[in-house]
Amino acid sequence: MKNDTLLRACKRKEVDYTPIWLMRQAGRYIPEYRKIRKAHDIMEICKTPELSSDVSAMPINMFGLDAAIVFEDLMVPLEPTKIKFRLVDKIGPVIDNTIKSMSDVENLTEYDVEEVGFVADAIKLLKGKVDVPVIGFAGGPFTMACYMIDGVHNKKFEKTLWMLENEQGVFNRLMDKLTNIVIEYLELQVRAGADAIQLFDTWCGILDRETYCRFIMPYSKKIFKSISAVDSSVPKIHFALNSDSILKDIAQLGCDVIGVDWHNDINHAWSQIGYSRAIQGNLDPSLLVDGGKHMTDSAVGILELVRGRRGHIFNLGHGILPDTKPENVKRLVDVVHAFQINSL
Repeated sequence: MKNDTLLRACKRKEVDYTPIWLMRQAGRYIPEYRKIRKAHDIMEICKTPELSSDVSAMPINMFGLDAAIVFEDLMVPLEPTKIKFRLVDKIGPVIDNTIKSMSDVENLTEYDVEEVGFVADAIKLLKGKVDVPVIGFAGGPFTMACYMIDGVHNKKFEKTLWMLENEQGVFNRLMDKLTNIVIEYLELQVRAGADAIQLFDTWCGILDRETYCRFIMPYSKKIFKSISAVDSSVPKIHFALNSDSILKDIAQLGCDVIGVDWHNDINHAWSQIGYSRAIQGNLDPSLLVDGGKHMTDSAVGILELVRGRRGHIFNLGHGILPDTKPENVKRLVDVVHAFQINSL
């Protein structure tokens, strides 16, 4: 690996410039990816290491980003279970046999992580195609539970919240199983050579702080502790939307980097999590669609807020939107790389 700037920033070491990677940086906005999608559906790409690694490497070769994230879907680790899901364009995962009862949870097939060994193979291939760190990832147990209980991405997840309040035994048992799945899945990626891992617990921000701390936080702690036991040198990143009220609690999970969405002032967020941890974020993804001076001014504004402080990784506040123009991504990368950070 020639470029370890991202890893250095994760560990709050001195860097020559602010590293940048973007959530969903490989995907629908890239014409070359759309050509591949005409011949292969998403799960076929995920299950074919050569295709997955090629797609993952695309934005690195095109834009000069400082990390590659392996192209897989959040639902991939659930395939060895009896959960039946479909990945529907413009909707996301759709679950046909949702979790409604304890028997549904207990009927989930005993997990064998080797059934998703294609992810490890994709990481190994990807590491030979890029000279930047490779990020492995998994969905957080709560986020996956939201899909498994509600059946579809709806941002409110009323059925999940009802189960959390009224069927806590069922909910906790599901979280136990999902946590073990996530641990095995991330350990597989670390052993395959992932240089960093990110836990996307995207939807935990829909919970109030007391509920998060009581029902979700212990599982996330267990995940990060387990990854550290496998390889303590691998940086661990956590991301959640609308997390302002729980940032101080996320800072206690054992992760090295905390991603924040665009609703947060990054300087305020960093003061919440403590400057002893790195932070990732947080440009509004819609600005990348628009491009132009507003985008560049907003990016520079974020960089100005944290100038001189070690441990900032530039990213969007959520994933790249499909209507984003590739030239806007290249412009953003150039702006971030050119900014004089005056590292201490």
